[in-house]
Formats: sequence, C-alpha cells, structure tokens
Amino acid sequence: MLLEQGYYDPYCQTDRDLLSFFIPLIQKELNIFKDTICNSHRVRCQKDALMPKGVPLHLCSFPEKYGAEHCGFELRKQAIDEVAQLSGVMDVGDDYLSQLVRQECERVIPELDNVKPQDAATTFIFLKNYRNDAGN
Repeated sequence: MLLEQGYYDPYCQTDRDLLSFFIPLIQKELNIFKDTICNSHRVRCQKDALMPKGVPLHLCSFPEKYGAEHCGFELRKQAIDEVAQLSGVMDVGDDYLSQLVRQECERVIPELDNVKPQDAATTFIFLKNYRNDAGN
C-alpha cells in the first residue's frame, strides 16, 4: 500500500529509516502468524504432493510418524560465529537505526507497541509527514 500509493520510496534513506522503525511491530505480527496459523494448522491433502500431510510443527518434530526422516543438522556455535565474522553482520551494532533517528521516531511515537497492525501504514505516513514538516 505505501509503495503503490507513493508514500514509500525504497531508494530514499529517510523512508527506509522510518520503515525500519516498524520492524519490531512487523516481527511481532509475523511471529503471531507463524505460531498461531502457519505452523499450527493441518495441511490439506493435495493430489500428487510428495510431502506428508499434517500439522507443520508436528511434522518437523516427529518426521518418523509420517514416514519421513529428520534431514536437518545441528549448527555449531563456532560455525555461526565464523559466518558472522566473515559477513560483518556483528559490526552493525545493537540497533539497526541510528540513535538520532530512533530518538526522533520515539519522540513522535513513544509507544510503538500501542500501534495496531491495521494502523501501521497510517502511522508511517503520520511519522513521515511530521518529519517532513519539521524540515528533516
């Protein structure tokens, strides 16, 4: 909606920063969807499907009950640390937003947790308009 209606420009750093402010809200909604809908519902039978039918979370936890086998593998902390170092991902710091941007956003919207998902787009527009009106 934001992109289609011209409120969000993916090439504008300000717009990317403002949208990034909403990452915790977006992640919260994704987790709710994953936990309550996606991984908890029974997958319907599909003609010619090679995957077993059942509840995804149960399928992954008990593949042998569905005639499947556990194909995952355990990652060692050393391997994860090595990839993190090579990628530079840990060099970003604890926050993906600059302190100035975060403070500015939190001054306008002090309680992001109080923003309802259905109001996120209009809240983004409000925040963008506020920032534009303030001359930033």
